[in-house]
Amino acid sequence: MSIQIENLSYKYGQPAGEKVEALQDISCAIAAGDFVGIMGHTGCGKTTLIQLLAGLRAPTSGRIYINGEDINAKGYDRNRLRQTVGVMFQNPEYQLFATTVEKDVAFGLKYSGLRGQEVTARVRWALETMGFDFEKVRNQSPLALSGGEKRRVAIAGVIATRPQILIFDEPIAGLDPYSRENFLQFVTQMNQAGTTIIMVSHNMEALAEYTQHLLVLEKGRLIDAGPTREVFIRLKQRKDGAFGQTAAQKIVTLLAERELKLPPAVVTYGDLLAALKHELTGGGRG
Repeated sequence: MSIQIENLSYKYGQPAGEKVEALQDISCAIAAGDFVGIMGHTGCGKTTLIQLLAGLRAPTSGRIYINGEDINAKGYDRNRLRQTVGVMFQNPEYQLFATTVEKDVAFGLKYSGLRGQEVTARVRWALETMGFDFEKVRNQSPLALSGGEKRRVAIAGVIATRPQILIFDEPIAGLDPYSRENFLQFVTQMNQAGTTIIMVSHNMEALAEYTQHLLVLEKGRLIDAGPTREVFIRLKQRKDGAFGQTAAQKIVTLLAERELKLPPAVVTYGDLLAALKHELTGGGRG
């Protein structure tokens, strides 16, 4: 499903009555089936933006359209929105609450209209997709699972509704490299199957490697947007260096200081290996 954001702003009310502007006049479009990353420093408005996209907050001004419909318009079906957009916030394992894993994963299907057997089949699919043995885990308490297992159960609860848009807020924070790679591969497979993915992350390598487009927020404003590679190249050119560089870009900078110049389009490790191979085998020499 496509998303259109028009002149979106949001202000938080403070105890003393003053207003703090968390987002300011943001406009952008996300195509159906896209994989979009959102990056920016802590406090720049990333979480507020995804809360607005999920319909958990209403904007102070501006519009959000999903498939051409204003999700904050009077009469818009909020239940349909919950079935369309799945969102997983930071530390989702802390949101587990049911007495069994099966009940926890099934919670989001409460108003889906599915019958009992259909709900069970959907829960089975979600848990098996996340690598669980359904019969083995269904009656276990989610609170008795390991940290990594809790996170996978939480993700199963999100994907059980089979949302057409999946939003993740720092989903790989705290994961070991193996678990991080597995998660990103899973999200990529969901995207390739047609799900629109929006992922907030501080992990520049993950954003560079997996996303197709990138939104960059700074102090509540959208300061850059476009194809991921192009955005990273522009960020590297910023004089203040506020957003840093990917590891591959840093290596390119170091090599340039040693008189080995590689193309500015190098953003990922894959780019770096290809550029080095081209250079060292003579392909870069006229």
